[in-house]
Amino acid sequence: MPLIDPRDYRRRVSAAHRPLFHRLTALHIALVLLVILMTVQVVSARTDTPPSKPYAVMNRDSVSYSGPGREKSNDLPGSNVTIGILLPRQGSHEAEGKAMLEAAQLALEEEAANPLPEGRKLKLAVGDESGQWGQASNEIVRLIMQNQAVALITSTNGNIAHQAEQVSNKIGIPILTLASDATTTEINIPWIFRLGPSDVDQARAFAQQIYRVQGFRKVLLISDAGHDGRTGGEEFEKAAREFGAPQPKRPEISSSAEDAELLVSKIDWQSAEAIVLWTEPETAAKLVPLVRHAKPYVPIYVCRKAADFGLSDHGESTAGVPASEGPKENGGTWMVAPVASDSEAALHQFAQHFHSRTGTTPDTAAAQTYDAVRLIVSALRRSGPNRARLRDALSAKVQFHGISGANSFDAAGNARGNWVVVKR
Repeated sequence: MPLIDPRDYRRRVSAAHRPLFHRLTALHIALVLLVILMTVQVVSARTDTPPSKPYAVMNRDSVSYSGPGREKSNDLPGSNVTIGILLPRQGSHEAEGKAMLEAAQLALEEEAANPLPEGRKLKLAVGDESGQWGQASNEIVRLIMQNQAVALITSTNGNIAHQAEQVSNKIGIPILTLASDATTTEINIPWIFRLGPSDVDQARAFAQQIYRVQGFRKVLLISDAGHDGRTGGEEFEKAAREFGAPQPKRPEISSSAEDAELLVSKIDWQSAEAIVLWTEPETAAKLVPLVRHAKPYVPIYVCRKAADFGLSDHGESTAGVPASEGPKENGGTWMVAPVASDSEAALHQFAQHFHSRTGTTPDTAAAQTYDAVRLIVSALRRSGPNRARLRDALSAKVQFHGISGANSFDAAGNARGNWVVVKR
């Protein structure tokens, strides 16, 4: 056996323990560099390429109901036809509930002048959405099962709309909601219909006015920490991105805070060119007067829910004036509304009747409730006391001219309409 030179042995061991890179041939090195270069180029291309379209989207135009229930044997029994309404009867939203109830009763009285087919009479069954957790669901079931409601109307509360939606999909009953939460009609449930502009509609209208028409860049978005504030705020952020605008500053506040000045002190709004409020009405009632006093020339855009805070701007009368025609030198408070139509006279008459009964001016929720009742009754005259056929009548795209604008629905239950930004 030949002897191994110690120096040769050390060289072999040293070579075996060298890093892999040092032992590669020139060809190997070239191949490794080529792979790295190609990887960098692919990553760069992915980074520079705009986001692709989603793999698939739901076709909301195809939402329909093909199940049972349309037979005469499934008609609700009795000589009365009941419409259920779920509203807040206590707590901070009690005033909204009272206004909704008064508007519903007013609509029912007017419709009673023209009786339903076969002499059936209209009735209203009322449920309370406020109270401890779970009460709203119990009230929904009571209205459907015990009161035999042919349809339900829910308030501006997005959480309640989702609860009603889940029950309606299991039992099969039409829901008309005043909630602006766009997600209520995004899961292809054929039983829910939403009145008025959604959060998406409002956010895009505000973004168009703020970023494109006015050319503002510094926007302060103030939203409640609750469900409706979060969802609405997220929709405005999306709309801002669509317009290529900087991300708005977005402090979240609690609607339960009592000291309005403390709320304002926590918010850096001094540099804002425009302010967007996606809050509860009571929060807007605290914030708007203070901000308006300190910053009279900064426009404030309020979601439909916040617009019912019961206060009015001082100064020149420009209520209902489209934003493109309003005075730019006065910031004002702005909201989204349907394009003015022939319903102006009917709205004025409703407001007079409402005021004579309550001593107050009807808010947006009251006007929409009035329309919701009359819309259901109009559909009932075609469908009879049958929930499935009533659903078909509501989804038939028949235009209903109400005091809150022309109302009809697409296949997914979204309100069809043209929305504009107007001075509140």
